[in-house]
Amino acid sequence: MQTQISALPPSGANTTSELPQGQFKLMLSKNEAAEMISVSVRTIENLIANKELPVRRIGKRVLIPYRCLVEFSRHDHQ
Repeated sequence: MQTQISALPPSGANTTSELPQGQFKLMLSKNEAAEMISVSVRTIENLIANKELPVRRIGKRVLIPYRCLVEFSRHDHQ
């Protein structure tokens, strides 16, 4: 049975920054992404290094687009 992941977090979802209900961050830090899909930050770093998870670099910051994280989570991985 496959679990369906919504494109939006549930209302009242616990996020690291307070956003109005029904809104979500467009970009996530590595820590936020790891927490969201229940993996370690090192796993996120490995996925980025292997080009399995796209990122945007803004200065020294590495940000993961929320939509890319959701898309990644929808598929099985080995």
